[in-house]
Amino acid sequence: MVKQVLRRISVTAVHQNELEPVLHRLGVYDEVVAGRAKCHFCNVSVTMENIGGLLSLNGKIVLVCDKPECLAKAALASVKK
Repeated sequence: MVKQVLRRISVTAVHQNELEPVLHRLGVYDEVVAGRAKCHFCNVSVTMENIGGLLSLNGKIVLVCDKPECLAKAALASVKK
């Protein structure tokens, strides 16, 4: 029998219409638009089309792509904080 473990994590959602201002406020918009932004976990380029999340790690904002495995890693990292 498989034991299921549930954990609560806080998720803040941003509507697509609000994404650009949020990225500007966090100081990462230019990096994303210029193609210099990379996923913290898999190093793929993060664009406006594939951005999956933002995470604060050690006081620094990191970007996460929309791959399920990267989003899962981001969720785990946010719990461990």
